[in-house]
Amino acid sequence: MKEPVEVSISEIEEILSKYLDAEGRINYALKIIGHPGIGKSEIVKQVAERKNYFFIDTRLAFKENIDLGGYPVPDHTEKRMIYYRPKFIPPQTIPEPFNGILWFLDEANRAHPTVIQTLFQIITEHVCGEHLLPERTAIVLSGNLGHMDSTMITEFDDAALDGRLAIFHLKPNVEDWLQWAAREDIHPAVIRYISLFPEKLWDETHIDPNPRGWHQVSQALLFSFGISTDDELARHLQENPDGPLEKMVYSLVGRIAGRDFVLQHTAPRELTTRQVLTGDQERLACLKKNTIPTEDLLWALSGAVSVLREKKIAAQGDLPKSDLAILCNVLQFTGNARADLSLSFFYLLIKECGILSEIPAALGLLDDDELAGSLCQAFGDFLED
Repeated sequence: MKEPVEVSISEIEEILSKYLDAEGRINYALKIIGHPGIGKSEIVKQVAERKNYFFIDTRLAFKENIDLGGYPVPDHTEKRMIYYRPKFIPPQTIPEPFNGILWFLDEANRAHPTVIQTLFQIITEHVCGEHLLPERTAIVLSGNLGHMDSTMITEFDDAALDGRLAIFHLKPNVEDWLQWAAREDIHPAVIRYISLFPEKLWDETHIDPNPRGWHQVSQALLFSFGISTDDELARHLQENPDGPLEKMVYSLVGRIAGRDFVLQHTAPRELTTRQVLTGDQERLACLKKNTIPTEDLLWALSGAVSVLREKKIAAQGDLPKSDLAILCNVLQFTGNARADLSLSFFYLLIKECGILSEIPAALGLLDDDELAGSLCQAFGDFLED
């Protein structure tokens, strides 16, 4: 079986766009897998809209093979059985004024094995049962990861079908998501929070929070509670502690991230993950004066380690210079923390990110030789090993 290729939001958007540009002349389909809630279906729908393609979303987990082929009915004149075209499959012709059809087959790896067999016919022949699909019909499949994201999937191993799929593993990153959020008018409070604490966009291990949940928080704020600005949200939360809005946020993104989102508007933290990653000198000076609460420092440093871990995984080797600069910033905050915290987070950087050998190069980016020397001394026992 093919190994899925990891892609970001912007990359899968471009891949989808180029796929639609082929106008159905390509003999393969796209398959996008990833954790629940990361926005697979929303991304595909938005690309279809931008390319003026008629979008059809079919959840295969709820279909049986007979659903795809259509129900048999007698043709008394010809004395034969015929199959009426199911309403949920693409129509016989492309509706006006669209350029084509994008048939999105979601939850493909949760479908019954007989349904999966029908996919081969759909992809290779552009036929569903006895029904021809129009030219310029693009097929995009989607599915979850199974044991990696605690979802049930249909175990299916077919090299022939696999060979007709380009398979991608979508892993969202904060930069892409924030661009998408600005485009889609996501609530400014949500955008600001994820900007300050990028590690809270999604938790790959525990699923929540995830991009879908933050989108839902935005919708709840805008449409259910009629709150359109940061100031309105802060005022509402202060006037209604432990109220329905708080509980709605908890239910959508989980209690930990939800509670911190609420507190960021009622009692903002003195240090954010973003300030650590960017090496905010004002906040670093406050840390040196011991005016940053320990809880806020722990929260921000933990988030920074999570971001560095993702960057190290994405690099698939040594960190690029831009990420070494981020590592340098994290080391400055780590090195100026209380001694026990400093050592704990240094251990965490080594264990979670595997960046021990890159620390000297990161500290070498500092213009201040004295500062670089003091940090090297602070971490000297580790760097000498």
